[in-house]
Amino acid sequence: MKKFIVSASFMLLMACSDNDDNDTVTPPPPPPAQEFSATKTFELMLSGKQEVPMNTSMQTASATVELDENLMQLRATLDYSNVEGFSAAHIHDGDLGANGDVAFAFEASDDNKVSIPITDLSEDLIEDMLDGDWYINLHTEAFPNGELRAQIVPDTVSVITFKLDGSQQVPMNESSAMGYGYASYDSTDGELYLRAVTMGVDGATAAHIHTGRIGMNGDVLVVLEQDDEVMTDWVTPDDTMIDEATLNVLLSGGHYVNVHTPELTNGEIRGQILTDNYAVATFDLSGKQEVPAVATMASGDGYALVNTDNYEVELRVVTSGVEDATAAHIHTGRIGMNGDVLVGLEQSTDDMNVWMTPDNTMINAEIFAVLASGGHYVNVHTPANASGELRGQILTDNYTLVAFPLSGEQEVPAVTTTATGSGYALVNRNGFDLELQVLTSGVADATAAHIHTGIAGENGPVLLTLMQDSSDANRWMAPANAALTAEIFAILTGGGHYVNVHTPANPSGELRGQIVN
Repeated sequence: MKKFIVSASFMLLMACSDNDDNDTVTPPPPPPAQEFSATKTFELMLSGKQEVPMNTSMQTASATVELDENLMQLRATLDYSNVEGFSAAHIHDGDLGANGDVAFAFEASDDNKVSIPITDLSEDLIEDMLDGDWYINLHTEAFPNGELRAQIVPDTVSVITFKLDGSQQVPMNESSAMGYGYASYDSTDGELYLRAVTMGVDGATAAHIHTGRIGMNGDVLVVLEQDDEVMTDWVTPDDTMIDEATLNVLLSGGHYVNVHTPELTNGEIRGQILTDNYAVATFDLSGKQEVPAVATMASGDGYALVNTDNYEVELRVVTSGVEDATAAHIHTGRIGMNGDVLVGLEQSTDDMNVWMTPDNTMINAEIFAVLASGGHYVNVHTPANASGELRGQILTDNYTLVAFPLSGEQEVPAVTTTATGSGYALVNRNGFDLELQVLTSGVADATAAHIHTGIAGENGPVLLTLMQDSSDANRWMAPANAALTAEIFAILTGGGHYVNVHTPANPSGELRGQIVN
């Protein structure tokens, strides 16, 4: 009996052992892969204004950059459907106002779109991105170094770009130096960052952000620091903060950057810090621009600012030599023509040389279109010249204006005549459209007038035949839609063209005027 029990027990153990060998353990399935889920999304518009240096491109592109901070990954898409000549796009490592190396390249995806697939990032790269140290650069055939750019910043950060030059100084100067300003403001903490990239002021001694509106000088708000690596750049100190009141002044156009040099200690180049809804124009006033021209030693500087959101106009004129001026106005009228008053200016109670628009001066979209095309001017009236002693066409910086006299002395050979003339030429450098008016006296019998190619003291071939005004035999003008090429414009600005007015008494020309200021 005992032997049976032992045998039975042995068989039971063997059976248990066999069951263990046949029972395979299945490992649990791996957890599902985590999918990309954006924790931050940046919606960006690319423009030429953020390029370094800026350009005047009217093209735009849009981009979306997504960041998954949990997985430490990035992806991005860029739509270039409105861009002609697209060649490539990248994300670069670089602060606002600075250029940097390529970090990631966009790859072709859908039609007119490129993308960066999901890409792993390090903690340092994520930190750089969140600090606003990356930008997207879109390259084209016309701008191989980049036509459109956008700093990768959240919608709580506002980016402002602006130009610096001598014409914004008060008073203006003729410096050929220039600069580009790039500013950002973070509404979450009030931090202001600004970089001024300068050219032609290598010996600059200081640069500041000042409080002051166009046409006015003001106190220093922030002292800028010279960049350690790029000595021609000036930047705000780290952690520069401004309060809400200062921000409101800034956003209304109430601050400017001023760069000082040994030659111009009060400032050689200046740039009003303006958001995209502002249009600025600076212009000089002279007797040469009057119609007819006036001989005077007086002069003036004009500064105009328009808020294109509501078309509020702010204009200030600073004159010299016309302290006895009786009135000043904004008139409607193109170069070489007189027109009606649009706005009466007010004389400053503190400075008889300063005239300005009344508070809350408003225009409309139609008037602004005329203004932006060069169709308005400021006229300053004096007892000696009641119809105007100083005039300045209100022009944005894409226009070149030349006012010039015509006389018999300039003919080759010189002609003895009592006839005279005043010439006015305006070129829009965006398309090289030419507008030219010549007002003569004493040659009502003129048979023809032309623009010729030739420097002073030399005769040359006809470039353009002028048209005589059907209602005024003393007025000659360029045909409508007259345009130059870039090469011809370069000759023009170098003094290489002249106007010649032909008469029966002097068929080769009685009045000549070199087109040069």
